[in-house]
Order: sequence, then structure tokens, then C-alpha cells
Amino acid sequence: MKKSHIVFAGMLSVFILGRLIVACTAFASAPETLAVLCFNINADSDLDYLKKGISTMLYSRLTCPEKVAVVPLKTMASLEAGLQGLSDSELIREAARRTGARYVLYGTITSLAGAFSIDAKVVDITEKQYMVFFEQSKSSDDLIKKIDRIAAAINYKVFNRTTVTWEQMEQEKQKKLNEIKNQNPENLMPVQPGWQNEEKVGWKVWKYLF
Repeated sequence: MKKSHIVFAGMLSVFILGRLIVACTAFASAPETLAVLCFNINADSDLDYLKKGISTMLYSRLTCPEKVAVVPLKTMASLEAGLQGLSDSELIREAARRTGARYVLYGTITSLAGAFSIDAKVVDITEKQYMVFFEQSKSSDDLIKKIDRIAAAINYKVFNRTTVTWEQMEQEKQKKLNEIKNQNPENLMPVQPGWQNEEKVGWKVWKYLF
């Protein structure tokens, strides 16, 4: 009788341990949640049509079932419709609270003389910090490519995901560095701001979020 009790206790222990392992594994692999707000468009002409396209592209590029769950576009559209008039900080805070997202992405696209400046920020609500991403486009035809580059940088620097676009960017950067090294010293120019210096840009404290 005692032997059967011991066997039963052992089996129960194995069962409980197995359930705990499964639960811990499921918890460890739970993806982070990201809310993507519509980008603000500053331009003389009406470029609001870009908002939906950019949101759709970022949703597609940043979604990763194992690592990143991006809040559905319809959910974000409905949420933002009811939060008009809020400041950036208020909008970020409410978007995170209502969606349960740890990360919130928002940005601004400024058009001037046919060129575009793209500024984006990813805010980590839990750690109260943010990371900045920047690109420039010479024309609207090149805008999608630049958004793709920003998405690749976010994937790598925020979520530790390497993509084909990021690998291409790294190859481009290395090629430029090699070209500079092969030039004569008197022809060397200071490195211009942009992706060459992005490795030095990391998380910054978000002082005014709360």
C-alpha cells in the first residue's frame, strides 16, 4: 500500500512539474505587444492617404507571432477616433492603457519641396524610455522604402529581430565605410548624420510620459 502511495506521489509530482514547465515556457514565449499610432503628416498638400498605407506597412513589417503582437489596425483606428485633441504624451499613455501594449510607436512625416523627413519614436511604457528613428526621402516614390528601413531598424534595435532589409542596410553601411577607408586621408569627409551613427543611439528616458 505504501509503495502504491509512493508511486502515485511520484507520478503526481512529475505531472505538476510538467505543467509548471509548460506554463513557464508559455509565459517566456509570450510576445510583446506594440501599438502603432497613425503618423502625423505635415505638408502643404493633402497627404492623408499616406497614413493608412504607412500603418498597414508597419503592421505587416513589425508583426512576428513568436515575438511581437501588433494591435490590429481596426482597433487602433477606432481608438484614435475617440482620442482626438490629446497631446502626444496623453495619446501614447491612453493607447498603451487601452490596448495593454508595452510599446507604442508614433511618428511624423514632414514634406518640404517634394522631399520627406521621417521621424519615429518607440516608447517603452514599462521602462519609461524611448528610442528615436530617422530617415529622409528625396521623393514620394522613395518613401515606402524609407519606411521599410525604419521598420527594419525597430525590429533589430527594439525587438532583436534581424530582417533581410536590416542585413541589406548593414551591407550598405559596411560598403560605405570600406570606400571611406580606401580614400586618401585628405579626401576623407566627416560622417554625415544618419544610419552610420544609429548604432550609438539607444534608449532614452521618457521624462514627460507620466
